Amino acid sequence: MNSKPNNMSYKEEIENFVVKGFKNNNILLITDNKHNFVLKNRTKNFITTPPKDFEYHRWAGSLKSSQAFAYNVFSGVNSKTLEFEFHMEVFDRDAQIDVMLNNETTNTIELFEVKAVEIIQLGKNKIDFKEKYFDKTQYRCPAISDPFIKFLEKVKISFDDKKIYGGGVKQLCSHLLGIINIMNKSEYVNKKFKLYSFCFDNPFSTRFEQDLTNYKETIAKFKKIVDEFLKDIKVNERVEYFGFLSASEYINKNEEFLGEENYNYVVKRYFYKY
Repeated sequence: MNSKPNNMSYKEEIENFVVKGFKNNNILLITDNKHNFVLKNRTKNFITTPPKDFEYHRWAGSLKSSQAFAYNVFSGVNSKTLEFEFHMEVFDRDAQIDVMLNNETTNTIELFEVKAVEIIQLGKNKIDFKEKYFDKTQYRCPAISDPFIKFLEKVKISFDDKKIYGGGVKQLCSHLLGIINIMNKSEYVNKKFKLYSFCFDNPFSTRFEQDLTNYKETIAKFKKIVDEFLKDIKVNERVEYFGFLSASEYINKNEEFLGEENYNYVVKRYFYKY
């Protein structure tokens, strides 16, 4: 870990880190001429060209992209058990989670909400849910509307006026509702579900290390609220929120599973010493 080099701003430090990491794999950097960290061709941000039906995020060409990070980590896994941008019914629109792995050995659907450097957005901590989240008539599973609304209210109160990455917490709430909505569908009725907050955790600067610690603490607190809610609605035997999952530890423990090519690429690009 380094302190801020050459009096760089935090923003510049992050951009330098992601640009240098991209170059570590000996790929020519051709930007969009507007940003030094956004590629002209977004597909170059991915270790291989994604399939034609791949649902690119708006900033998929950004070297900060968590979508690209997720793809670069997991795309070497057996495609029969893997799905990117996995859809789960929530209200009138689906929630999409970065990675779904169908673990046939444990009969478990493993869902990974992947975060890269966006966890630094401290100050953007207001957790406001759209009105439909508090309208019981909008719920696909009416039986859980009351407890889920109480859960949302508890989440809001618990993090009120706290400096956290609130957008991440809001996403996780939507994913939980999505899991509950699909868990009893015929293709999933015999499955267990595990939800992970899969986080990039290379402490390349003092500031990022502080923000990473903040997010870990936020997720730990959120997990306690989730555990109570899942037990309250009696699905805790089938649904588990794992909480914070260290990307570096997961990658190092699963080199063979992820594939040598992906492992080497990810280590060079995201987990080098800055």
